[in-house]
Amino acid sequence: MVRDPGARVEFDARPRLARPHECSHSTRDAAVRWLSAHPMDSASRTILPLVFEPAPAGNPVAGLVDVTVRGQLLEREGRWQDARALYRSALRKLSGSSAAENAQLMRWVARTHIQESELEPARAWAQVALALSEETLDEAGCGHAVNILAIVEWRLSNLDEAQHLYRRALASAHAAGEERLAAMAASNLGVIASVRGDVGEATRNFESVLASARGAGLVDQAIAALINLGLIHTRLGSLETAHSAFSEALELATVIGDMGMLITVNLEIAKLRIHQQRYDEAFACCGQAGAIAERTGHTHADGEAQHVRGLVAVAVGDRLTAEAHFLSAEEIAIQRSDLILEGETARELAGLYSVDGRNRQTLQRLNQAHRIFTQLRARRELADVDRRTTQLEADFLEVARKWGDTIESKDHYTQGHCVRVADLACALWSRAAEGDSTSLFWFRIGVLLHDVGKLMVPAEVLNKPGKLNAEEWALVRRHPSAGVELLADIEFPWDVRPIVQSHHEKWDGSGYPHGLAGEAIPLTARVVCIADVYDALTSRRSYKEPFTHEMAMEVMRKQIGLGFDPALFAQFEEMVRDGSWRAADASKVDA
Repeated sequence: MVRDPGARVEFDARPRLARPHECSHSTRDAAVRWLSAHPMDSASRTILPLVFEPAPAGNPVAGLVDVTVRGQLLEREGRWQDARALYRSALRKLSGSSAAENAQLMRWVARTHIQESELEPARAWAQVALALSEETLDEAGCGHAVNILAIVEWRLSNLDEAQHLYRRALASAHAAGEERLAAMAASNLGVIASVRGDVGEATRNFESVLASARGAGLVDQAIAALINLGLIHTRLGSLETAHSAFSEALELATVIGDMGMLITVNLEIAKLRIHQQRYDEAFACCGQAGAIAERTGHTHADGEAQHVRGLVAVAVGDRLTAEAHFLSAEEIAIQRSDLILEGETARELAGLYSVDGRNRQTLQRLNQAHRIFTQLRARRELADVDRRTTQLEADFLEVARKWGDTIESKDHYTQGHCVRVADLACALWSRAAEGDSTSLFWFRIGVLLHDVGKLMVPAEVLNKPGKLNAEEWALVRRHPSAGVELLADIEFPWDVRPIVQSHHEKWDGSGYPHGLAGEAIPLTARVVCIADVYDALTSRRSYKEPFTHEMAMEVMRKQIGLGFDPALFAQFEEMVRDGSWRAADASKVDA
């Protein structure tokens, strides 16, 4: 996704400044007066003196038009520091400049910081630029400064705030008659709509921007719109239409020499080629993007580049290389507070680990992605996060089932035990705790994993037909603690560890591993204890034949107040008597 087309392309070959009136006082005076009336963060106050520091030597400035042309060339070549030095030199050396012109130079400085993912300096420069534009009633300048502030919020994954600011920028653009600013703001609003899953609104935005950009000769905005339309068509499976959009974007970016856009479009074409199973071409596109970035020093898309290289490696079956690329993408995403890239990369790593049977790491990565997407949902920033979260929960469940199958493959007499206990325990949990669908789902995950510690018990012990000796029994009794150790590094969205650790505790305190008694035993574990014992009694084991339901209930009634919570057992007995638990099979909550 071209997340911030306005970050690089605020100007064309000549300056387009809206000047309601010229400023009769100095830029410094305007900024100081604004600061006295408005709170500003410490970063902005730190930036303000830099605006007026002596300019670096050896960088002569002929005039604003010269600065515009030279700066645009430097930025398109990815020479952000050189462009920044030019703009700051112009701020110092151009005598007689209006506040509007100075504000424009400050915005350009902010833009160069954005391209190097230096978001706090970018925000500070944009805030000072906004202060000057507001002071001089420059509506166009306000809109451009607000657009840059919106880009910063977008990069920080604050989509609600970014959307608010883009709308504000769009209103300023219309008020000032600024076609370029209107195109940038509308395009960025389309990006947010696309991320939130509103494909219709996003498509309308991008098509409108493309038509306006073509009519007004705004080539850079046309490129951004084409790339975003290509992404939407790729998502919808219209691969030929996507190819046409990307090809036109690539041609236009080549003509104007925009290196940043060339990197971006090559990476998006690589993703398209993966969809088309043209993996050699996908690899070549990644190489082309990398070569441009290395030659020009562009770093804005390095995290996305690592992510795409990982996708290519997955597609050709090179999982080790894919893992290395995804881990690099994750590191960059964390450094830049890019929650979307971090969440998507965690999801890809989970898929990678799942294929390799690395269940523990799969669950860790799924939990990481779940946490990120849940955070975004809580901030109302991603409308489609429910779809992603639902799939993540389905993956959690599938991994838990596979892990359960692994447990049962060691114990020949407990085939299906984890699923049966989960069905029964979930039905009882629904009655006992009146849990909502969310807690019920994660409760089921915990029950499916309740015997995970048996992975640490030798198979010959689990399958021994006779009585266990003291040493063997000690190994079996340790499986709850071993299970907790296996899950120690996995942060589930809902606490499943008490189920694993305490499902063999007894109401009278005679259980293991900690001898907990009464309500000191977590309710979840008390529920699983009843379901676990019932299934053990009614199933064939190495040391016994299965009991009938009536026989199992007779044995279990003798343990009321000893092994089982009396009130909870009463609910269990009522449930199994009327058979309602089978109709309310908790597996129905599977996402």
